[in-house]
Amino acid sequence: MKFDTQVDSINTYNDNHQSVHKQSKRKYAQIICFILIVVMNLSAWIDLQGVFVELPIMISFIPEGWTIPSIVGLCLCAANIMPAIVTFLRWYQGKRFSEIPYIYIIIIIGIVSCCVLAFTWQETTYLFGRERSLWLLGSVFTLCMLDSTSSLVFFDYMKRFRIRYLTAVFLGEGLTGVIPTLLLLLQGSGGEAICIQSNNDTTLEPTFTQPRFSVTIYMLLITSIIVASLIAFILLRWTNIVALADAAEPTKLNGSTLKTALDGGENSPMVPIVELFKPSKPMKHIPTSTFIFLLSLNTYNSFVLYGILPSLSTYSLLPYGRKFEGNQFLFDD
Repeated sequence: MKFDTQVDSINTYNDNHQSVHKQSKRKYAQIICFILIVVMNLSAWIDLQGVFVELPIMISFIPEGWTIPSIVGLCLCAANIMPAIVTFLRWYQGKRFSEIPYIYIIIIIGIVSCCVLAFTWQETTYLFGRERSLWLLGSVFTLCMLDSTSSLVFFDYMKRFRIRYLTAVFLGEGLTGVIPTLLLLLQGSGGEAICIQSNNDTTLEPTFTQPRFSVTIYMLLITSIIVASLIAFILLRWTNIVALADAAEPTKLNGSTLKTALDGGENSPMVPIVELFKPSKPMKHIPTSTFIFLLSLNTYNSFVLYGILPSLSTYSLLPYGRKFEGNQFLFDD
């Protein structure tokens, strides 16, 4: 009897030890999964944000000059046709639609576009009677199409995860504005102008402080971050980190869709949990008037955020007024 009691105690201890070990392992897996989702979502807008903060440096070397912010803003507005196309394809394909190929396309083409922009942003082409930065504008327009589609596709991908991981998505997209700004500070651009006498000693010419590294290096750093996003997405897709973290959203299915779920495929949940769906309390929906109000508010917010502010950000990063001889100021025309 005493021997049996000792055996039971040992088994209980082993079970508790294994339970603690599994919980610790799951906790670390959840942290890693959270970080991977954050890194993956860095590729959403970081390339275009990097272009906008670098425009004040590019302006002195491209023929478009100070018109380039408005041109980039127009590219961003025109690129919104791409999310409309993806929305149509989602409606047309129905359950056959999968966001996975689009994520690969967005990240990989984003890497290629950033590399092209890094090495060709100063190249010009004679077109319609003047020199134009065709390579720069083409790369920026491509990035605009990719980034405007990324928010739609990435959030669609997050339906596979538990709702608590939406925080990682918002954190990743929030860092797409912070990281380019920190890199800009490290670059050391935007210092005060030093006024130097011209050759004929009649006028003063402003000389701006030189950045610590070039636009090419800056864009290659942005490219490396997008490469890290691609690696993070591959790890989420092709390793068991999601299963270890128990991060997949369980899906309740009824009898008519049971066979489709068991067949697998891109649209099936990463960790399928099959339960017979039993309707309980009716789901609560927001009133139509509230929905229309929120939709209108979001439309106005998107109009200002993506239609107006991008063309003004360059001017805010390199103000017109600069200090000159103590209390006097030099203003650009």
